[in-house]
Amino acid sequence: MHPFPLSVAAASLCLPTVFARFLGPLNPAPVDLTSDVSIVQSQWKNITSTLEGHLNGTARNEALSGLDKITFSLGLFSVHDLKAAGSLQYHHTGPDVRNATFGVNTVDGNSIYRVASMTKVMTVYSGLLLLKPSDWHKPLTEIFPEISSLPENDPVHHIQWDTITPFSLASQISGIPADARPFDAGELATVFYFTNPVDPTTLGLPPLTLNSTGINVPCQDVNCSAVQFLKGIQSPTFDSFQTPGYANTNFIVLGTVISKLTGLPLNEQWFQKAVFGPLNMTNTSSLSPTKKPYSGYVVAGSADDFAFQGGITSSSGGIFSTTNDIAKLGISMLNATLLPADQTRRWMKPNSFTASTDFALGMGWEIYRYTDKVTGHITDMYTKLGDAGAYASYIVVVPDYDFGFSVMVTSGIVTAAERSAAAHLLADLISETILPALRDQAAAETKCNYEGTYTGIGQNTSTLTLTYNQTAGAGFGLTLTSLVNNGHNLLSLMQTSLGSDQLVLAPSTMDPKTKQRGFVITPVTPPAEYTGLFSKMFATNSDWLNNNLITYGGQALGTFYFDVADNGRAVAASPAVLRGKKFKRST
Repeated sequence: MHPFPLSVAAASLCLPTVFARFLGPLNPAPVDLTSDVSIVQSQWKNITSTLEGHLNGTARNEALSGLDKITFSLGLFSVHDLKAAGSLQYHHTGPDVRNATFGVNTVDGNSIYRVASMTKVMTVYSGLLLLKPSDWHKPLTEIFPEISSLPENDPVHHIQWDTITPFSLASQISGIPADARPFDAGELATVFYFTNPVDPTTLGLPPLTLNSTGINVPCQDVNCSAVQFLKGIQSPTFDSFQTPGYANTNFIVLGTVISKLTGLPLNEQWFQKAVFGPLNMTNTSSLSPTKKPYSGYVVAGSADDFAFQGGITSSSGGIFSTTNDIAKLGISMLNATLLPADQTRRWMKPNSFTASTDFALGMGWEIYRYTDKVTGHITDMYTKLGDAGAYASYIVVVPDYDFGFSVMVTSGIVTAAERSAAAHLLADLISETILPALRDQAAAETKCNYEGTYTGIGQNTSTLTLTYNQTAGAGFGLTLTSLVNNGHNLLSLMQTSLGSDQLVLAPSTMDPKTKQRGFVITPVTPPAEYTGLFSKMFATNSDWLNNNLITYGGQALGTFYFDVADNGRAVAASPAVLRGKKFKRST
């Protein structure tokens, strides 16, 4: 039984065989998330009623039992339905915040949370806007000549700074360790000597003095300089570009790089110049509040810990933000508001893979690969988790649907593990419920906007028919079921040439000025047995291998163009091979 009692579309317990269609959406992104007839709105109501029933005690749900003591804010956002950012929100105030002496006592879309490492994707965003493309590939020894004297002839024991670039830092593939002073949460000596004094020799560790390497390092607090910080990082974990490894250190150093190359000495200055100011994110800052009662902020746990000044670490985890501001941030990314569209697409791609088949890394992104339970199609979710102190957060953007969501949680009365689990649970609840709703809403809109018969203008002997196939599996989508040109069956030629009886159209290009949209045929491969990865790849990756290989007079056999009205409905279709001939939609 699904842990959440939500009425989602029924799906087979066995996933359909995944056939690799082109990476990207099955359909144009849905434009209606908030109306009374929207499937997304309906499923959001299911989520919120489930949460409300559990939290007010009228319908307790064991799967949600960890949420009672958590303060949290959830919000959806969409490029095409701007109402979503305001209306598709849910907020719950836990007992400690409700009774807090400082900050808000009831959370809403403007309540300011510490978002911790969600900061990292904002740091990269700022860098993409402020740095030159060539800056991303400069060795750190060129940016900070003062570290050129550090050892370069011992890659086993010393970091080779001349091989590390801002790109490798942002992509978490620099090979440097996760934390270093002053952000060194894993330093055992600090625990043994200062926090909880223990003689380390009783545990089998050698004794250390305050002057020993590892305790007395150049950078002692968050106000140290970039060069001091770099000199304090000692042995590498891996060679650069070998394997991804999470490191706060990457983004502390990246922040110092941005400051050095832009001449803006404080993180707050370049955050404001690049992102917060242009997007009118008025409640977002990398500066901790300095005066009580911290009006507008969500304060859980110790008020003193909450107001910690991040200094050099701010570019890794120092930002405070709100549900409403995160929606502005996510929409700007999806809509290419600040970065040009081609640079945005380049940014939202993986740069390395982990050992997990469904998890990759990009520049600041943690990329989850969601497999749809009905279609078997892969949808990439570009995310960033934040988790520190009493706070956890997620930003999630899904380019295939021009959609995203945020989760922000806090509690000063549960363990860190329980608080983290709450953030993961809420992100799961949204993604496992709303992604299928987006799929079905996009399918319904595509069926309405494109399905039907198109007749050749001035020629009754030329027709084109599209049908939306909603059968589970790889054939799900807008399907070409008839194409007759001057009385000749062109569909048969396409089926033979493209190697499949079922030809499904996938959205490819779009011109926002003319409203014209391109689609590309994706031949459906029937299920079969394969001897291994190589035979399976060759048989099932027809889109990747063909990629509009078959042409006639230089025009792709599998490309179609549609004229789309302002209401989103297609009014005419043009198969590329017919060289400008248009079919007017009649039904």
